[in-house]
Amino acid sequence: MNRYTQFALLSASSLRMLPHMVLYLLHRDKIDEDLQKYSADGVGLLPFIKVCTRQRVFRNLFYYRLGEYRSVFIKWMLPPERTLYIWCPHIGRGCHFEHNYATYLNAESIGDDFYCLQNVTLGNDKNGRRPTLGNRVSIYTGATIYGGIHIGNDVNIGAGCVVRKDLPDCCTVVGNPAVIVKLNEKKVHIEL
Repeated sequence: MNRYTQFALLSASSLRMLPHMVLYLLHRDKIDEDLQKYSADGVGLLPFIKVCTRQRVFRNLFYYRLGEYRSVFIKWMLPPERTLYIWCPHIGRGCHFEHNYATYLNAESIGDDFYCLQNVTLGNDKNGRRPTLGNRVSIYTGATIYGGIHIGNDVNIGAGCVVRKDLPDCCTVVGNPAVIVKLNEKKVHIEL
């Protein structure tokens, strides 16, 4: 797409973006680290307009950062992804959702630099306990994590993995039930 066409499309889109732009500028400190993960152009108003216009899952995160009561009045102008549910009191900075349809995030807390693909479920057990995730956790397609467990820092959870026990720092898990296959940069095979 040439520069002039892109400018025309972004200008037309910016009319419905006016409230979003104002809220972005007011709450930029909460949003810029997330925006950095989505935008090849860095942070700022123009990258925000591009990303917010094109990526529904970023809008979910943007509305989450604003809070339910601030975002309720503008969601109808740029609807979020309808099948990405975020029920989490705290998500750290630098979060990145990728193709997150059919994803349900119900955790006590999620740390910084969280990466998540589609069809992921973070949920509570029958006693209502929810997982707590550390920093730099990556969860791949179709993984399920539930219960009052703790996921450490620098953890990769493979596609289709089912995790229901605590995971230490610096590990990679795969399978159903989950098996640790890498721990502190060494190949291992530890059943949970």
